[in-house]
Amino acid sequence: MDVESIRPGQRFVSHELYGWVVEAVLQDGYTVPHARLRALYDPEIVRVVACPVLLNPARFRPDSK
Repeated sequence: MDVESIRPGQRFVSHELYGWVVEAVLQDGYTVPHARLRALYDPEIVRVVACPVLLNPARFRPDSK
């Protein structure tokens, strides 16, 4: 999986075992793309992470569900 393959609706599990869903991929053409994530355990929680961080297996893994 590479940065261009990250799409809204994809689910990931963090190294703390929390589930996240990609709400949007943010690109401005100048910096590294970022993903806006919403927590599955609490929809009020939103995080923005760089896509390379999201693809780092030490931090996140794709959710198989």
